[in-house]
Amino acid sequence: MIDLKRTHSDLKLSRMLAAGTVVDQEGLLLCSVLEDGVEKAALVANPTGAEKVIGFSMTGDSQPAQTANVETVKVPATGAYVAQLSKTNIVAGKVRLVAAGAALTIVTSGSPAAGEVLVNHATGALTFNAAEAGKTVEATYIYELTLSQSKAMFGQRHINNFGLHAEFGQVEIQSGHGELYTDAFDASQDYAASGDLKLGANGIITKTGNGPVLNATVVHVPNAEVPFLGVRIAF
Repeated sequence: MIDLKRTHSDLKLSRMLAAGTVVDQEGLLLCSVLEDGVEKAALVANPTGAEKVIGFSMTGDSQPAQTANVETVKVPATGAYVAQLSKTNIVAGKVRLVAAGAALTIVTSGSPAAGEVLVNHATGALTFNAAEAGKTVEATYIYELTLSQSKAMFGQRHINNFGLHAEFGQVEIQSGHGELYTDAFDASQDYAASGDLKLGANGIITKTGNGPVLNATVVHVPNAEVPFLGVRIAF
């Protein structure tokens, strides 16, 4: 999903989708591939660094399946040291928790040691070590939306204007120079720190992996008010 109030570019394209590609979300980075001598748009599951990014998806007929959230939680000063995120169904590997300026190591089983946090992705429960007692923790994460949540947050697509891109195999692309505010980013990364932005798996923005470096600059780090990542991009 993208923030339409903050997202724009100076070039808009329409491309057929490459074989095997289905685009059902906005704000995904698409790559150029040639099929029978014609450029088509592809989502790349495992970028290698050789990809050529041509822009980001604009659909308008897709119902968002997940989105981003940023919030703070307080670790209890005593007791079980358990705090609760406001959302559930957290996407594994797409969460970052920071206490007193230091990122906590996320574990999914056992008892967390100092500097670790046990995340229950299904329920959003966070279990901390006593070393974090009383601290305020900032959480940035991606979570799965139920259909009712998606409709409540983003509205319901008209029955005659739903899923047309998947059905007809074509997608609109914003390209050229512009700014993109998207929730399709790797929330485990620190976007306030220096470092290159890269193409991640299935069109997300990340700072790790083998994907090509993007000609992009962060203009907004996700926060509680605007939980989307804002980047200035030239394709």
